[in-house]
Amino acid sequence: MKIALAQIDCRLGNIPANIETHRAALAEVKAHGGADLAVFPELSITGYRLRSDIHRAMMDAGQLAHACSKLGLDEALPNPGYCSIGYVELSERAVIHNTSALLQTGCPMPAFRHRKVYLPTYGMFEEQRYTRPGDRFRTTDIVTANGEHWRVGILCCEDAWHDSAWLIMQARGADLILVPSASPGRGVESERLGSQKSWYGILSTQAEFTGTWVAYCNRVGFEDDIHFWGGSAIFSPNGEVIAEAPLMDPHLLMADIHKRTVITARTMTPISADENWDLTIRELELARGETL
Repeated sequence: MKIALAQIDCRLGNIPANIETHRAALAEVKAHGGADLAVFPELSITGYRLRSDIHRAMMDAGQLAHACSKLGLDEALPNPGYCSIGYVELSERAVIHNTSALLQTGCPMPAFRHRKVYLPTYGMFEEQRYTRPGDRFRTTDIVTANGEHWRVGILCCEDAWHDSAWLIMQARGADLILVPSASPGRGVESERLGSQKSWYGILSTQAEFTGTWVAYCNRVGFEDDIHFWGGSAIFSPNGEVIAEAPLMDPHLLMADIHKRTVITARTMTPISADENWDLTIRELELARGETL
């Protein structure tokens, strides 16, 4: 599979401008030979720190379909081709979610969507004031233009900091996990930002434990007093960084990833095959009862 991570800057609350940024990035993907899957950061269509302006940026199903029709997916990607974007969703029940949608060429509605489950409220974060959490971690099966089958899951930013989310992805047999992010830059440790060191440590370890490809797409730019550091990267099922974007600046990161690498990693180190799911479920139930 050819994958492209679009490390972009977003205009806070300016949906038309952000759609144009997406369109330009997808045109660049096409100019560089195309990709089966393009990935954008968390809340890429709307910007991140919307606060009380979130009601001006939220989109219902019809508004999302209208916005997606302007991205130029069918012109930029093969058929079938896929693209992951982030937006503020207004659900059918009038609930606001931080949602990542997987779009498919030729389809007006998302092929799959993930509502962010873990909404941080510590430090500078205040997501639960404005959005409600999702209640599930699921995967979806896609088929690339050359007929290759992949099982894909999405963990949105803070979701990826919870071991349980990765365990569920492992149980569901994910081959590729997308991690769209709007991570602020914090701390400097040796030659790397503290944020980057933490993120890369988590993603490398979880990629190896779950035997999956991991595609981390973080945004860049400034909103108010925070900056987003970029550093998008692709991690192999062996935990290795095979491609890495620079810090701070917009960048299109493209790479080839192979399903065979997943098979090799899982057969050489059969962590998933050896997992005792009955024991895990039983012990989690017991532990939950003891901690309440």
